[in-house]
Amino acid sequence: MAMAGLMFICMMVIVAAFPQVFATHGDPSATNVAPRFQEYCLGPRGTPFCPTVVEHSKLTGDRVVEGSLSQPFGTDAVGHDNYSLIIFGARWAVYVGVGAVAISTLIALIVGIASGFWLGWVDIVAQRLVDAIMAMPTLVVLLALPIMIGSVDLDGPLPFDKPSITFFKLVLILGILGGASASRVIRAAVLTVRSQQYIDAARTIGASDLRIMLRYVLPNIFGTLIVQATISLGVMILAEAALSFLGFGVVDPMKPTWGQMLNRAQQVAAVHPWQAIWPGAFIALAVLSFNMLGDGLRDLLDPRLRGGYGNFR
Repeated sequence: MAMAGLMFICMMVIVAAFPQVFATHGDPSATNVAPRFQEYCLGPRGTPFCPTVVEHSKLTGDRVVEGSLSQPFGTDAVGHDNYSLIIFGARWAVYVGVGAVAISTLIALIVGIASGFWLGWVDIVAQRLVDAIMAMPTLVVLLALPIMIGSVDLDGPLPFDKPSITFFKLVLILGILGGASASRVIRAAVLTVRSQQYIDAARTIGASDLRIMLRYVLPNIFGTLIVQATISLGVMILAEAALSFLGFGVVDPMKPTWGQMLNRAQQVAAVHPWQAIWPGAFIALAVLSFNMLGDGLRDLLDPRLRGGYGNFR
């Protein structure tokens, strides 16, 4: 299962890097590329893979809606190509996931290693700050912070941010919130490594704290770090999709996200369920793939779980 997750993630990264190559329409904001609410088409016409539907309306009369292979996932209410929106949405899912996890991992490493290695007042202060962050209601914070700092240009003259709700701000917020909980996992791993005899031996020969942390502690918690980061990627993608679905994410026609597609689909999902199924399915697949990869890496890197040859399959 881990290999299946890895294959989907690799495909997702390639699509995110070159969306124009895979999309059927290069402009994700283009409307009226086909009739509105066109059906999906994944095979020969007139079959369940490419159905033809007759819509009945008292205002406009009957309308025959059939799918087209150039829009395999159909179109939405204004004629956007759903397949192209899915392809371009993968780019922002990867951007938010990787960016937020990079920030959260850096925070978790600094706080977790310092707290678990030095203990004492460093541990007390760091853990109380972590407790304060984790005590905040996550959903409320995620809804409020983008609006509170939305009018601020966080990076000044640099081109990454502007005075609005941007992916840059979402990455920072998700990364900081995720770093607090991840630091607990890293701290627990550091406490285990700290009690090992080779740490005492390193101190005996006069190794500095910094050398011990970099040379002995960090390599021995690397497996835990990789597994935590992998699973967190799925969580970050899901968090961004939830914000966009609730209407608190980035609103930019040139930067479509899967959460935006779900937000638009909720008004017509009862009549056109495929409008919600496509983005929902890809969000679920992305999160499931990262979770399966994380479980596989845990089995592979943990000698207590991997057995003789590991369980990465």
